[in-house]
Amino acid sequence: MTVEQLLARQGEGVGRRRAARRTAEPAPEPGAHERQLSEREALARRTAARTGPSRTTPPRGDDGLAVRAGLPPVPGAARPSTAPPSAQPGLPPVPGAGPASPPGLPPVPGAQPGLPPVPGAQPGLQLGLPPAPGAGPASWAPDERPSRRSGPVPPLPGLAIPPAPPVAPASRRRPADRPPRSPGRRRAVRAAVALVAVVGLVVLYHLALYFYVDQRIDRVDALATDGPEVLAPDLQDAADTYLVVGTGIPGQTGAASLATLVASVSAEGDRAVLVSVPPTALIDTPACRTPDGDLRNPVTEAFASSLLDGGPACMVRAVQQLSGLRIDHYLGVDLAGVPGMVDALGGVPVCVVPSQAVAAAAEPPPAGPSQLSGPAASGFLAPGDSGLDVTGAAVAERAQRLLTSTLRAAMSADTLLDPVTLTRFLNRASDALTVDEQTTLGDLRVLAGTLGDLSGDAVHRAGLPVAQVGYVPAGTDQAYVVLDRPATRALFDEVIDGARLPDEVLEAQRADAAAATTPAPEPAPEAAPAGPPPLTAAPEQITVDVLNGTGTTGLAATVADALRAQGFGVAAVGNEPGTVSQSVVRFGPGAEEAARTVAAAVPGAALEPSDAIGGAVQLVIGPGYSTVVPVEIGAPAAPEPATDVAAAAPQPEAAAVRC
Repeated sequence: MTVEQLLARQGEGVGRRRAARRTAEPAPEPGAHERQLSEREALARRTAARTGPSRTTPPRGDDGLAVRAGLPPVPGAARPSTAPPSAQPGLPPVPGAGPASPPGLPPVPGAQPGLPPVPGAQPGLQLGLPPAPGAGPASWAPDERPSRRSGPVPPLPGLAIPPAPPVAPASRRRPADRPPRSPGRRRAVRAAVALVAVVGLVVLYHLALYFYVDQRIDRVDALATDGPEVLAPDLQDAADTYLVVGTGIPGQTGAASLATLVASVSAEGDRAVLVSVPPTALIDTPACRTPDGDLRNPVTEAFASSLLDGGPACMVRAVQQLSGLRIDHYLGVDLAGVPGMVDALGGVPVCVVPSQAVAAAAEPPPAGPSQLSGPAASGFLAPGDSGLDVTGAAVAERAQRLLTSTLRAAMSADTLLDPVTLTRFLNRASDALTVDEQTTLGDLRVLAGTLGDLSGDAVHRAGLPVAQVGYVPAGTDQAYVVLDRPATRALFDEVIDGARLPDEVLEAQRADAAAATTPAPEPAPEAAPAGPPPLTAAPEQITVDVLNGTGTTGLAATVADALRAQGFGVAAVGNEPGTVSQSVVRFGPGAEEAARTVAAAVPGAALEPSDAIGGAVQLVIGPGYSTVVPVEIGAPAAPEPATDVAAAAPQPEAAAVRC
C-alpha cells in the first residue's frame, strides 16, 4: 500500500464523518453558492488588476481547495499553475495553448489545443488512471469553510525505530562464603579497635586541655616589633628573641624581686645566648603605653621601674632601646608560683653544677643530679645574701635553670600519659604565666626544648658589663648600677650578628673558670702565720659611718641598727658613691684599733687605710655581707679574708660534676 492510498483512505473516512455531521444542518439557500463564487471572481479580478499580471492566483476548485490528480484536496495547498506558456516573461502568448502536461505523462484528452474535450472526463484527471475517491466536490461541501485538520499520520511500516530492549539490572555477585573467624582473630580485632578508641580519646583530651590552658593564660599587648629602636631588622628575621621576666622572688620586694633574662635563639636552633639585665641598672626608657592605654613619656630610671611603673610594653621598649634586639616573645613568670608547679609534678629532676650563682642561693642543692621538691625550689630561688648578687645575674641564672627543668619534666612521656598530673600542672602554670598576644604554649615548649637539648658549649650566659655599682645620683638616696655602654653595645652587636658573645667575653669566662678550678697551693707547715693581736678598742668607744655599697635599698640603715645593738655609735648613714667588691672598713691615721673592732663585728670585712676621711671610721657594706656579730675585747680578731677571689680554693666536687 502506497502513501497516496493511505491518504485517500483517510480522506474517505473524514468525508463520511463530515457528511454525517452535515445531515443535521439545514440546507443552504438556493443561489447562495453562485453569488459567493461570482463575488470571489470579481474580487480576484480587482486584485489582479491592482497587482499586475505577474501575481496570478492559482485556480482552485469549487470549495477553494487545491486538488492534485488522483488525491483528495489538501487544505491550504495551491493547485498547479495552469497559466499558458504566454505567461512566461519575455515570450509572446501562444494562441489557443492549453495547460501543459506533466513531463513523462501522456497528454490529457481535451486539454490539448484544437481537440474537443473527452465526454465524461473530469477535469484534472489523466487517462489510464482510476478516479481518486472523493476528488470531486461534494454537493454537501460547506461554503468557504476550511476543513478540520486531519489526525496524525500513522508511522510507515518498516521505517519506525524499534524501541530499545529493556536492560535488566545488574545482579550483585554474592561474595564467596568466607570461613568463620577464629576466636584469637576476633580478640585481636577487638583489642585493636579498643586501642584505637583509647588513643583517640587521649589525643582529643590533650587537644582540649591544650586549648583550654592556652585561653586561660593571661595575655598582654607588649610587643613592638617595628619600633624605631630595633637595629638591623633583616639580620633578626630568622632568629627568635624572648624576654623572660621573673617576678616575686622569694624573700625580696621592690626592684630586688625581679630577675630579667634576654634569650636569643639562632635561626638553626643550634645555639643560644642568655643575657641577664641588672634590675637596678640605670637605663633610658622610650615613650610607651601603659596597660591602661596612657602614654608614658621617656624617662631615665632603674630597669625594674620600667615594668613596675610602666608595664610589660614599657619594659619591652626599654630592652629594645638598650640592646637593639627585636623582642619576639614576652614571658612573665610569677616565681612565687614555681614551687607549686614543681609540687604538681611530684618533684623536678635537676643537675647542679657548682657556680657563683648556685652558691648565692639561700639553700643551694647538692652538686650533681638531684630531685627538687617545692620547698627546695623556693630555697634555691631565694638569695642567701642580699649583698652578694648586686647585678641580679645569679638569681636570673637560677630561675632560668629551674624553669627549664620544670618545663622539660612537664613534657616528659610520664607526665603526658598521666592526665591527672598534667591537668594539675597546667592549671597552676596558667596562673603563674603571662605572655604576649602572639605567643602560644607551642612557643614556650620550643624555648624550653631548645635550652634543655643544647649542650653547655652551645648555650652562652653572660651579664651586662658594669662600670659602677652603688651610684647615687644627686637628689636621691637610691643606688643604681651604671652599665659600661661601649662594652654593652659590643656584646649586643655580636648577639644580633649571630647569636653569640664577643670573643673577649668568652675568653674572660674561660679564664675565670680555669682560675676557679685551679687548686690553691698548700702552705708549708713552717710558714704558718702568727695570730692577730687581741682587740683593744671597745664598741662603746667607737663611732662609725655606715655606707651602702650594694643595690639593696635600706641596707645601710639595717646594718646601722645592728651596730647600735652591739654598742657601737653610728654617725652618718648613706650610700657609697663608688664600687666595692666586698665589705670594707676605712680608717684614718690613729684609728686602726677602732677599725679592727668594727671589722671583727662584720665578718668578711677588709681593712683599708685612707687619708681622705681624717680620723673617722667608715663601714662600706658590699657584696658578701651577711650579718653583725658580737665582739669580745681582749680576744684576737678574726683573720682578714683574701681579697683575690680567684685564689680561693674551689670545692673539691666542682671539677668532677658533669651534667
